[in-house]
Amino acid sequence: MIQTEVKKLGADEHAVNVLVAQEEYDRIYAAQVDKLISKLKLPGFRAGKMPKGLVEKQFGNQAHDDAVSELIQEHYAAAIEKSGLLPAVQPELELPAEQPDCGFRFTLKVVTWPEVKLKPLKKLSVQTTQVEVTDADMQSVIDRLLETQIHYEVEENRATEKGDQVTVDFNGFVDNEPFDGGHGEDVQLVIGAGHFIPDFEDGLIGAKAGDEKSLAVTFPEDYQHKPLAGKDARFEVQVKAVARSEKASNEDELAKMVSFDDAAALRDDIRERLEKEAEEASYNSSRDAALDALVAAHGISLPEKMVVQDMQQSSQRIVKSMQQQGMEVKPDMFNDPAWTKELRERSERALRISLLLSRVRELNDIQVVEDEVEAELDAQATQYPADQLDTFKNWMKSQKEEMASLRDKLLEKKCVACIMEQAKIKTVNMTLDAWQASQDAAHEK
Repeated sequence: MIQTEVKKLGADEHAVNVLVAQEEYDRIYAAQVDKLISKLKLPGFRAGKMPKGLVEKQFGNQAHDDAVSELIQEHYAAAIEKSGLLPAVQPELELPAEQPDCGFRFTLKVVTWPEVKLKPLKKLSVQTTQVEVTDADMQSVIDRLLETQIHYEVEENRATEKGDQVTVDFNGFVDNEPFDGGHGEDVQLVIGAGHFIPDFEDGLIGAKAGDEKSLAVTFPEDYQHKPLAGKDARFEVQVKAVARSEKASNEDELAKMVSFDDAAALRDDIRERLEKEAEEASYNSSRDAALDALVAAHGISLPEKMVVQDMQQSSQRIVKSMQQQGMEVKPDMFNDPAWTKELRERSERALRISLLLSRVRELNDIQVVEDEVEAELDAQATQYPADQLDTFKNWMKSQKEEMASLRDKLLEKKCVACIMEQAKIKTVNMTLDAWQASQDAAHEK
């Protein structure tokens, strides 16, 4: 039915010229004319009884366009398969200005995946990072908890002080009219925490349970709710309870405050969590080093269309994530050269890694078996109560994208292990605290 001719246009670009037999075009064109006859209603003719010649004379161009569209849809996949090419992006369709006397011709511009010749992994030099938990890391967590874990104890007749937690009902007015968001019941706020505007919190200092206060406030000029920014307002407040803040004075008190039997049990839990964090940090740091070394050893030229498509997809994912988090997506950010540069660098690195790991998998016969998938699901399920484990696993298995992502991560992990087994390794030891500081410094750049 079709003939294909492949012409190489560049390193990874090809033109697939497709010729469809005349009888195939004639068949589909005739079918489109019959469809028009069955649908058209013109004066003087019964429905479905218009002469074919008249329909072709008046609506032949439409029948041709519909036939061309159907021809391409029918033979598009077959043309790609017959060409033997593996498209990296959606092929582009081109129709010649003039068609041959016999048959119908169209061209598909195909960008293929770059050919990757993997160098011996034993020639790679990789610096791995071993993150370790020290007593100082443990003490740092304890000290932070002693400072941040606060218990509030309600006291009768206590006059509110800075740091106290008060429970209030309130109604807000601007120009003696209630405004949206100006009403609250059983609202708890810590005086001095800055969760309410300063005039409101300061106005409650000295108040006791049962007091009613009328607070004159001015919203800041940069207040997040623009209709209220810079405006004067009045809040009628009823104080329902005042609680003083209490901090633990020692580790045993701290342990009981956060629901542990004693300091030893608290420390055991902290160490277990820190060890997991250190293990994950060690893997992530070593993985990044291995992938960086792999990319640096291979100069892969990427087709521009492939990079642009990945940039567009990455941008869409970022925008969707921002919207889900309630963040404002400003159109100007897409015109920012720094944004575009970073997006391009990320896409190019991700594409090169994907190509290289595919070769690592092929050459080392790396696969993920279902037992490994089940084990990973079991590991993820441990964060849920025992009676919800099966529910979580069944839900995960019903999510195609989630399961594909899980398998990809398992494959990547096995590929990284394969690289580390063969590469020249240099190990650097870091405390967890030092590693966290390095991550914070990197994020600030």
